[in-house]
Amino acid sequence: MVQARKRFWKHVTVGPVGDDGRQGVLLDGRPVRLPAGAVLAVSSSALAHALGEEWRQIAEGAHFTPDDLVLTRITGSYIERILPDRTATEAVLYGYGIDDNLCYQSEAQDGALVRRILAWAAEQGLHPAMTEAVMPLEQPEFYKEAVKATLAKMDPALLATLGVMVPIMGSLLLPLALVRGIVSFDDAVHLAHADEHQQLTKWGHDKELARQLERKNADIADALRFYNLMQG
Repeated sequence: MVQARKRFWKHVTVGPVGDDGRQGVLLDGRPVRLPAGAVLAVSSSALAHALGEEWRQIAEGAHFTPDDLVLTRITGSYIERILPDRTATEAVLYGYGIDDNLCYQSEAQDGALVRRILAWAAEQGLHPAMTEAVMPLEQPEFYKEAVKATLAKMDPALLATLGVMVPIMGSLLLPLALVRGIVSFDDAVHLAHADEHQQLTKWGHDKELARQLERKNADIADALRFYNLMQG
């Protein structure tokens, strides 16, 4: 369990950090340091100011944890894990990519939406095998190689975004389609949690399950916001 810390700064500003044009969050004039020692600084002015606002929202004298600084947490992963060596992130995403929940068709899914995503994926050179069975699906070698090539071409910001979304959604294709604007946020999260929604419809409201879905959807939205801000 992460120990909460008490706000120790009075003023939050955003300004240049270093000589490379990046902007960072400054607490009483000092740059924020991430857990491994890197400075919290990015090339996107939009993201830098959003990060500053996130730190500014911590009330004076209040205690906080990384859960209160969601953009900082994602940006920290981007800076300290992905930029130095993206190999581990690519490996995790590859595992989900070749065992993608989207490829296990069920009556709970929106078939038309799945077909739209698959048609778009095919345009990107991604042609996964599909099944209606519940047993593990072995993807052909050409698809595995296509997933590897797709991941290798991704920019680090997209890898950081998918690093949050993919484990939650159990899919590589679905969050990638969301980021690219092929599906709406509401459609994407409903499809990702189709079985859970079917369960709620069949058995009635489950407060704990509904809370879990709300938290997952918030994490997906935070990751999407990070990516969009990085483009600004």
